[in-house]
Amino acid sequence: MEQKVEDFMTALLLALVLCIGLGAGIVATLGAVPPGDGATGVVLVIAPPWGPGAPALVRAAGGRTVGPVSAPFGTLASFDGPAPLARLGALGAWATRDAAVLASICGGRS
Repeated sequence: MEQKVEDFMTALLLALVLCIGLGAGIVATLGAVPPGDGATGVVLVIAPPWGPGAPALVRAAGGRTVGPVSAPFGTLASFDGPAPLARLGALGAWATRDAAVLASICGGRS
């Protein structure tokens, strides 16, 4: 019985460490350099998957999606002018990030 409890606690600790590590990586990546009010160019719009979805939010805010496919939590988008951050937030977007920052992680030029 004691061995089962010890194995369970070990697995629980490992899961906790993995979750913290992955969470820190995501926060470090997406939390860096949010676009200001005048953000132009391509942006990443992050939205909850249980709502209408990020592509629908982008279209409702007057933008267009970039690329053939969107991820469940986000999509790349472009707008004719600055990205309407307040409008996207009011529609339900969790966050908007500059896509050039994400591209720089993969070795792309900003």
